[in-house]
Amino acid sequence: MSDTTPNNSGSNPEKKSEYHKNTSDKFEFLSAFIDNEIKSAEENETIKKRIESEPDIHNRYTFEKLSKNCIRSRIKRIETPLYIYKNIGLGIEEIIKNNLAPRILNTHSSITTNKNPNLSHPNFTNPNYTNQFQNEKTNLKRYLIYGGYALIALVIMSFAISYYLRSNSELQDNPSFAENDIVSVSRSIFNKVESGQVKTQFNSNSAKELEDSMNKYVDFKVFVPDVKDAELIGGVCNEINGEKLAHFVHKKGNMIIYTLQANLKDVMNHDRIIMCKDFKDNITSGKNWFPCNKDKNNTAVIWFKDNVVCSSVAHMDSKDISAILTNYK
Repeated sequence: MSDTTPNNSGSNPEKKSEYHKNTSDKFEFLSAFIDNEIKSAEENETIKKRIESEPDIHNRYTFEKLSKNCIRSRIKRIETPLYIYKNIGLGIEEIIKNNLAPRILNTHSSITTNKNPNLSHPNFTNPNYTNQFQNEKTNLKRYLIYGGYALIALVIMSFAISYYLRSNSELQDNPSFAENDIVSVSRSIFNKVESGQVKTQFNSNSAKELEDSMNKYVDFKVFVPDVKDAELIGGVCNEINGEKLAHFVHKKGNMIIYTLQANLKDVMNHDRIIMCKDFKDNITSGKNWFPCNKDKNNTAVIWFKDNVVCSSVAHMDSKDISAILTNYK
């Protein structure tokens, strides 16, 4: 896919969004889309269509949205300390004292000296004094407004700094969402199994025998479907990002059906191997055997049984994967 930004061929190139100019990240426009920073309705619609039709874009959108929601959910609101409000108030008073009071005194002196030198107090009926006094009142309002704006800006700035620091801390403490997503991991390993880069550690066509072998290496009870329409080849166990995983392979004809299996509780509650919120919601509601967005090379299906969650990948439709792995002997 050569075009890495939304297609704007029908719009004026001079008006192309800033999110599409001189960017080093081909997915940068997704972050702007999630944050509602793209104002063009046409551009938003184009991005929506790309998310729905392109697996790479859809997966990255899911990860970006998940990461942002995860970060925001962990941010605690910080109230601006009272001393900041107090200091701003004192600052406003100082402005009034240094700028406004001398003007009023000078006005008073000017009026009593030039207009009516015999008066010891200003003549409030004098039009010159009245106009000057009104001007000073207007200035006072202006200073108060400026002070209010300064207060708002300071509050926003304190929240923004807090958000930035916490966000960076969260990103540093958590693994890459894309790299550790259960579907991305399963698709990556499927490609390696298919190419011969990953070999089966336990070779057996008996589901029970393979389960017993792999149970010694993981902290959950492995479930290997014993199916009619495909041959079980074997499996392997490993650890990714601190999460112990089981992998097993079935074969139908010359087609490989690979399955990644993990502890359901860990995937639902931890972020060592993650799953997007929509998939978690499906599992929580009891929905099973649901497909992921189809990749140009393969299809992944998420399913669960008892204490395990699985991502099965093959070069076939999701319904065919589900039919094979649920057609037990």
